[in-house]
Amino acid sequence: MDEDHKNETSASARTGIDYAVKLSYTAVDKSDRPDKRDLLYSLVCFGCMFDDKFASDPDPIVRKHKCLERPEPKKIDLYELAYAAVTLDCGDELQREMRKSWYMLFAYVILGEAPHNPDVYEKLRESLCRDEVFKDVLESRYSVYIPPTTEEIAAQGAPELLSDWYAPYLRYCAERDRHNVTRETREVRRLLATGRFDDALPRAERLLASFPDDEQIAISDIAARVSLSSAANERSRAELLKDTLSLIDEYIDFAQGQYFRYYRGLTLLGLMDTAGARKEFARCLSEDPSFELAALMLKGMDKYEK
Repeated sequence: MDEDHKNETSASARTGIDYAVKLSYTAVDKSDRPDKRDLLYSLVCFGCMFDDKFASDPDPIVRKHKCLERPEPKKIDLYELAYAAVTLDCGDELQREMRKSWYMLFAYVILGEAPHNPDVYEKLRESLCRDEVFKDVLESRYSVYIPPTTEEIAAQGAPELLSDWYAPYLRYCAERDRHNVTRETREVRRLLATGRFDDALPRAERLLASFPDDEQIAISDIAARVSLSSAANERSRAELLKDTLSLIDEYIDFAQGQYFRYYRGLTLLGLMDTAGARKEFARCLSEDPSFELAALMLKGMDKYEK
């Protein structure tokens, strides 16, 4: 990986790399592998593809095993290193975390143009391309850096092998439930329900850029924006809400259901247009008298204005 590629790696993505490498140190240390020193040294070398600190300021586990002292340990092939990492006997919980992390981290092995080893590659796919691993990957904050489609991966100029690696995961994310909602959209909703609005918004925006016709994604993006606006300062809140209003208006004329109109009411309320907000909530109820959220907003506005 050349210096330009290093610099293009986002700070957040590099935080994920740092986490995965240091997690691997712990897993190796806890294992009963006889080649711990070689594995740890190879992890240091891999980490140094992104940041020299892995060698200049080594982790205590690296120092404990004297990995940077002579005689120099054996440097393991990156494919073999990845497979060793995901098959370590280090306890169920740590192994589960390792598999999740290395599924994402292996992309950097591919991008680093490691010599392709088809036999080990297939063993890695067999170990990691499983629903239980994909579930953990989807719930990871770092999975937001995985493009939502193989077409986007190809458009970024990535090796074809990277599209092949991520294709099973992307199919998993795109599977729809009986309400026609994808797994990844449900993950956005889970983040919203647990108050993780800062995590929900970039994921929703990434999906919406790829699937602009998916109303379920659009409403999740809008919900994240409205939720975040309450914590923003006055200027940022106004800008965010104005952008949100424009986004809603792109969908509202052909959207099914009342949620776009409901969120339009909330957005107008945030912009201090109470008359406009009241009109939107009232229209929600005129079209669907059972839409309880709009009824509650009108009731709250009546109480506040008395």
